[in-house]
Amino acid sequence: MSKDIRIIPQTSGEVIFSVYGTSEDTGLMLLQRLYILLLSDQSDGYRGGSDSYSLLRFTEGGNIPPDAVLDSILNICCALALRALDDSDRELIQSFYGSSEEGKITCTLTLKDGTTISGALQ
Repeated sequence: MSKDIRIIPQTSGEVIFSVYGTSEDTGLMLLQRLYILLLSDQSDGYRGGSDSYSLLRFTEGGNIPPDAVLDSILNICCALALRALDDSDRELIQSFYGSSEEGKITCTLTLKDGTTISGALQ
């Protein structure tokens, strides 16, 4: 069980940033951790991740490439985010990948117990 600031609500709707306290390692919390890693610049020393690439830094350019190009970038970013997780978190995950359709990004997390969670980054 980790102490996280949960930013993704359990139901669809407005996201309100609140501290919920200690949370179990549910799929939703794992997806949140992956989003944080996906959108953070880890090259400043986070877990020694000098080989990481921030999807957020990429999007600062404002130009959205064709879906195939963005899918390639997403695959690299998702793999690096997975690699940055703690071993205990990573052991729960079957796969994590992103895909784009007309510039809209969807990330899908599948746990080894069969749970699948998808979320859009817009």
